[in-house]
Amino acid sequence: MIEALRALYDDQDHTKLRFIRPSKFDFLCGGVISQNSPSNTLRDYLYRTRHLSTHLKADVVLAEEARDLYRSTKYRDLISFEEDIARIASLVLVIPESPGSLAELGAFASNAIIRQALCVIVQERYASDESFIRLGPIEYIIQNQGRDFVGFYPWRIDSPRILSRSMSPHYNELVDFINVHLDRLPASVPFDRTHELQLFYLIYWIVNILVAISASVLKDCVSYLLPDAKPDDITNKIYSLMIAGWLKRYSYSRKDYYYATVDRDPFNYGYKPGIRERDSIRRKSDIRERMRAVEQVPPYVLSKAAGDRRP
Repeated sequence: MIEALRALYDDQDHTKLRFIRPSKFDFLCGGVISQNSPSNTLRDYLYRTRHLSTHLKADVVLAEEARDLYRSTKYRDLISFEEDIARIASLVLVIPESPGSLAELGAFASNAIIRQALCVIVQERYASDESFIRLGPIEYIIQNQGRDFVGFYPWRIDSPRILSRSMSPHYNELVDFINVHLDRLPASVPFDRTHELQLFYLIYWIVNILVAISASVLKDCVSYLLPDAKPDDITNKIYSLMIAGWLKRYSYSRKDYYYATVDRDPFNYGYKPGIRERDSIRRKSDIRERMRAVEQVPPYVLSKAAGDRRP
């Protein structure tokens, strides 16, 4: 039962255990994305007209999509929510081109957690402009993260629309700016970096092993392995993992089930000295078999979950 899951977890040397990212994703913030053509904002132009997501070495998650899901979470405020997104995001990419996105830039730049993943794309005029935006958050990012975390580009606005021809010659350079940062990210990270990240990693690992699991049983498993994890924190991390595209929820009959979107085991196992049983594949199979006594996941749900996984 759950004891077998606990045994595999406890047998790991957590100082050697590493978490392999299921995928990379960019959290894209900035001006409004509309359904009108031509584009009114650079963010709209990049995402809808130039199909930026097809040219990056990562998935693109729009801030609007995340905030729609945020309404169902237990986060106490939006900044706490965006901190969690930043913890697992490859990049938090901000294009400050509206009052809301300018305020967002200021909030993100002053937040130590979000700033670690923050990259900014701004108009060329801010390179020498002595405005608060240039001397405030942009300079703060340059001083704390580095000059290469801010990309200046000479796009122009013919109110209310962006002049596509002003950005088109610089599109490939902008894509390269983003992909260079994505290439720097390691494929795996230490499991024991922070408690907040451990909770993310553990939730995803449990779901990955069990193929599909109901919400209530997942929370029971997490609480059994991490007794100090608060129920609301578990719920919040699950939602953030869904935003990342690492987990999906499937509603069937009277329950909601979660499953992982990537087939690969997220742990690069590192056993403690003296542990004799180190066949992780066999142990995971044994866990799945024993967990049937805890929950009988419908075959249709297991088939759906397995079929949706990608390599």
